[in-house]
Amino acid sequence: MTFSGLRPELRAAIVAVPAAGVLAAVLAATGGISAPFPWRWALAPVCFAAIVLAERFPVRIGAEQKVSLGALPCIVAALLLPPAIGPATAAAGELAGNRLVGRAWLEAAFNAGNVLLATSVAALIGALGAHDSLTADARAIAAAAAYSAVNLLVAVLPAALHTRRPYFELLRRAFAASWPASLALAACAVASSVLAIDAPVVAPLPLVILPLILRMNLAIESQERANGQLAKVLAAQRRFLTDVSHQVATPLATIMTNLSILSRQRKPGHVEAITDSVAEAERMKRMLVRLRSLAHADEDVPLRRELVDLAELTSDVVRAYAAQAHSSGVDFVTQVEVPASVSADKDLLREAVANLVANAVRVSPRGAAVTLRVARGAAGPSIDVTDTGPGIETERLKTLFERFQRSDSGSGLGLAIARRVVERHGGSLRVRTAHGEGSTFTIELPA
Repeated sequence: MTFSGLRPELRAAIVAVPAAGVLAAVLAATGGISAPFPWRWALAPVCFAAIVLAERFPVRIGAEQKVSLGALPCIVAALLLPPAIGPATAAAGELAGNRLVGRAWLEAAFNAGNVLLATSVAALIGALGAHDSLTADARAIAAAAAYSAVNLLVAVLPAALHTRRPYFELLRRAFAASWPASLALAACAVASSVLAIDAPVVAPLPLVILPLILRMNLAIESQERANGQLAKVLAAQRRFLTDVSHQVATPLATIMTNLSILSRQRKPGHVEAITDSVAEAERMKRMLVRLRSLAHADEDVPLRRELVDLAELTSDVVRAYAAQAHSSGVDFVTQVEVPASVSADKDLLREAVANLVANAVRVSPRGAAVTLRVARGAAGPSIDVTDTGPGIETERLKTLFERFQRSDSGSGLGLAIARRVVERHGGSLRVRTAHGEGSTFTIELPA
């Protein structure tokens, strides 16, 4: 995008930040151009090269987060180089580094202006002379903190102007993500600068943090590769589940149709075998439906959210399972303590509740009741499904929601599907159980 195509406020920021950097550099230049020791002049090309390399090779500090180590040589340049030279060196290195990695001139100029402003402020506060003292050390610490603060305050500005999001919200998020790295680099820069005056031989010792950062970077990259391979395996598994369920559904439907025809003929000796076959075919059909549901729940496609009334949702599930409950001799009790609606994928959420209800009906004895309660939990609306079954064994609780963890009956998929669906909605699924007293499964959704 050209400069003229930007929003007026963004164009103003792109011009104002480098201009402010130049003004701050002019003020810092009043501190002079002389270096207390000739060896400090060698830091100019070293800092320049270090800043360029830091831009070219950023370090990962998280799965999707990178950080440039350029703050370290920038702060060193501000503290040890002459005030008229340090900020200019840092800004030139930032500009060269940005262009090296292919950033546009506008972005490179803005970033260089940001660095020039921050480095000039740091030089004005804490440039170290020929002799150090506790006061000089304190000023150096304040200068490093000022560099980090100014750099962050300015860096967030274009994002806020471009997206029109609240500036302080973006600033808070940026600070939360970057403060550990900023603190480590600032401390390393101050320690190296102070040691360079008192004990030049040991001044590089704080830089031992860099190999540790490199090792961390390599470990994160290795973990990302492993996560990528695992994602491919899971994607292949989801495709397999979907393909199998679709491929088996058609012949299974044919088998069930033929069994239905045979059952009407009622030939002697065949009735019991046909009845058993129909029951097994129905069980396979239910398993295929759940396999498809599990594959769908695992997909990363966006949820089809709409406003869902939880009382209406639970009523729909009760109506759907009324016949099954009647044949099992189980009654339903519904309680709506608080009217609640959530933004959710209605079909998926209904599937999660239905799986819990199906399990509750299956484990409840004849004459018992399954209770569905809509209430409000600590974080938002909740749905409780309570049965009066035998309860769940303690040793099964750890793996209760894992896939294919079967009990005496069932496919071992219903609870896994329910948990996955609830988690995709940002909620949680938990269970309370006691031996001989039944179980209560609670779906809690965000408000």
